[in-house]
Amino acid sequence: MLRVVLADDEHKIILLLQKLIQWERLGYEIVGTAGNGLSALELVREKQPHLLITDVQMPGCSGIELIRRAKELQPDLHFIIISGYRKFEYAQSALKYGVEDYLLKPLKQEELTGILLRLSDKLGKEAALEFQLKKSGERQQELLMEELRTAAERQQPFLTAQQAEAGYDFRFAEGGVCFAALIKADVADAARNQDGYQVMLRHALDIVRREVRTLTEVYAVAAQREGIAVLLHLPEYQTVEVKQCFTKIRKEIEQQRDMFWNIRCTVCLGSRKDRLEDAGLSMREALWCCRDRLCRVQSWRDAETEQPAFDLRYSMETAQKKRLQVAAECLDAERFEQELNESCDALLDERELNGQMMEDWFRQVLEAGLYGMQQNGSVEERFAEKLEEKFWLCADATGVRQLLLQEIGRELRRLGDERSQREMRPITEAKRYIQQHYREALRLEDVSSAVGFNATYFSTLFKKETGQNFTDYLTELRINKAKELLSGDKVSVQDVAELVGYSDLKYFSRLFKKTTGVSPSDYKKLYK
Repeated sequence: MLRVVLADDEHKIILLLQKLIQWERLGYEIVGTAGNGLSALELVREKQPHLLITDVQMPGCSGIELIRRAKELQPDLHFIIISGYRKFEYAQSALKYGVEDYLLKPLKQEELTGILLRLSDKLGKEAALEFQLKKSGERQQELLMEELRTAAERQQPFLTAQQAEAGYDFRFAEGGVCFAALIKADVADAARNQDGYQVMLRHALDIVRREVRTLTEVYAVAAQREGIAVLLHLPEYQTVEVKQCFTKIRKEIEQQRDMFWNIRCTVCLGSRKDRLEDAGLSMREALWCCRDRLCRVQSWRDAETEQPAFDLRYSMETAQKKRLQVAAECLDAERFEQELNESCDALLDERELNGQMMEDWFRQVLEAGLYGMQQNGSVEERFAEKLEEKFWLCADATGVRQLLLQEIGRELRRLGDERSQREMRPITEAKRYIQQHYREALRLEDVSSAVGFNATYFSTLFKKETGQNFTDYLTELRINKAKELLSGDKVSVQDVAELVGYSDLKYFSRLFKKTTGVSPSDYKKLYK
């Protein structure tokens, strides 16, 4: 759909335009209306329409001035002028700015429909090209920001100005400054509501792109797992303007809370750099501030005024790490939870705790748990990678603790179930073998050999899984089969004994009475 903004100081004209044309049928969508030139200009900035239909004479900003300023914001924007003025100079001025057509009031439906039909083919092709170019540009920005994150993580120099321009069309001019920033939007239970979170993030990304354009034309913006990453180049750093821009971004993102839960937005700025090669350090500082929100809730963090404590790291005691590994290796979710909570409580008691230390602890718990679990089976594919991604969805230290408890606990239980099934499989096979051979002179050694275990281990495993030793299980099975046979008329007690595996009638009778409380003969009489 082609986006349209309508602007006229007469409300009835706006209503007439809305009702006069079947917009959707023609392939258009009205994305906003304005009663003055300044409001229309703001809509152009916000909605990025393909077409603006405006009156020539309006308060705040005339139609001609509106067209001039809108062209500066969006050079490919198309215009239709509507006016009651029949003066050539208005039309001449309007046409100078590339207005598509000029309509006089009162409006005629056929005339406006004809203009829109003519434009729709042209605008449709332009819109498709615009979309492709926009996506291509956005992809370039994403790749550039991936390079920047890599430079930050590896503590390496970023691209030179020449490399950035040649590879990504990012133009860093001599004498300017650049800096990186992260905008982090935190919502409750984001890990469990990732679809909704991604929708919110897309809206936030649009807000960031729109607002940073008011600061500079040289920028890159991309959504990453850590948040919305930004790289800006400014001819001169103006503190007030930067503060206003990012504060507006934060407030607009937080205004989405009615739709996307309770949003808390944190702006993290890296320090200003004179060389593009140093932008990696600026991003590293922004990342540190972003991690630190896990420990300190502040809406604004600026590495220019607060020095990140890169050297303050956390290292878990060897004994504590070993206890976590053992609990995970035993697949003991309850014990692992206890050890994790004790470790987390000790971490939170650290005097100079910061977000980087919280991430260090998170990684070391994950490493210990992963090592222990891998001794008992194959851990779910990408388990650690998925947990790393979910770490950045946590809003505070409590969220990090809960993430580890839930995800590692779930994996421990899954591996425990798999181990139980593995251990139950030979018992299931043994039961099947006993069902098929109970009439024979069956021994424990026969069954254990059939399922591939030595007799001693099999006996222990059988008792653990069934709650009975082998002899008791076999006896119960045979007596139950004897009951079924004795309830019929055709088989004698002697035959029943032999059919269920007892050649000694007296022994069978004694065992049957001990088990059921009555002799086989008396049991048979009950069914006559």
